[in-house]
Amino acid sequence: MTDRKVQVFFYGSFISLSVLEEAGIKKRAFAPACIHGYEMLMQPVANLHENGDGVVYGILANLTHDELETLYTTHLSSFTDYKYRPEAMLVMTRGGKIVPALVYVCDNMKPEQATTEYIEKVLKAAKSYGFPGWYIDHIESHRPIGDPKKRN
Repeated sequence: MTDRKVQVFFYGSFISLSVLEEAGIKKRAFAPACIHGYEMLMQPVANLHENGDGVVYGILANLTHDELETLYTTHLSSFTDYKYRPEAMLVMTRGGKIVPALVYVCDNMKPEQATTEYIEKVLKAAKSYGFPGWYIDHIESHRPIGDPKKRN
């Protein structure tokens, strides 16, 4: 019997195929998608904040519970001490279909500056999925002051 898979929406560094591969997640099809009513902030890593007019872009994936456990305990702890917990949300696919998915959110993140390396991983993946230009600019806006690529 194969492990049952559940839909999950990724919006931070887990939209990067190379980050998922580093965590031991085998390559498969991931679909660009978005959620409404939230804003994504990187302080120091990606997290969701309620914002009625907000839109967050990411990818919709099907993973097993074991894979999610690996991502959100073992792998995540390699670059942050923050704990994320799953919440059920409605996600809109690029084709306009609305589907339920787990979305991992941290409820106690203290604002800190994201690293250039972290932002670059998210940017590269976001561009590869064709996220809108304004959203790419939003990701870019999290660059540290003094980063030569930071726009004024």
